[in-house]
Amino acid sequence: MSGTEVHYKGFPTIGACGIDCGLCPRYYTVGPSKCLGCAPPGFLDMGGQWCKMTRCAVRDRGYETCAECSEFPCYRFEGWDAGDSFVSHLNSIANLRAIRERGIESFAEQQRKRMALLETMLGEFDEGRSKSFCCLATALLPLDELETALSAARRDVAEQGIVLDDKKSRAKVLHGFLDSAAERLGVMLKLRK
Repeated sequence: MSGTEVHYKGFPTIGACGIDCGLCPRYYTVGPSKCLGCAPPGFLDMGGQWCKMTRCAVRDRGYETCAECSEFPCYRFEGWDAGDSFVSHLNSIANLRAIRERGIESFAEQQRKRMALLETMLGEFDEGRSKSFCCLATALLPLDELETALSAARRDVAEQGIVLDDKKSRAKVLHGFLDSAAERLGVMLKLRK
């Protein structure tokens, strides 16, 4: 297959490699550096370039993700989870295994829930410096922990009378709950270089 002949099924917020594109800070960027995810419709026409994973899985084999490939996990994944880019690679392989077991639609539904929580966090608690932190938290923490932390943060800011405009105080409250959950679960909420 070549260029625009790619038969991409329509999950651009899920990378072929299993990365959660919809939980990446660049997905929520306003302006020319905004990323629309991996290979959305018209990707190549917009000047997009294929990464090695998307090139192999989507362009060359016509898959949605590497989970569909009989060679998964192949040599391209060697050392994959040792570092990060704009988003954590830690869950990529586990995401692909979940897609293989439950199907991409089921995985996408879980991701939509995470994205909705992230959008709420960014709308109500981002003081302008929390986007990457919230993206990592929503990518790495279990869904129920995220829901609990967000609910607790909302309750605390209401009890403390912290107004919506005081994003710095609100961010501190949310960070506390997310950091506490991460520490309890042994999850590091920092990108690895």
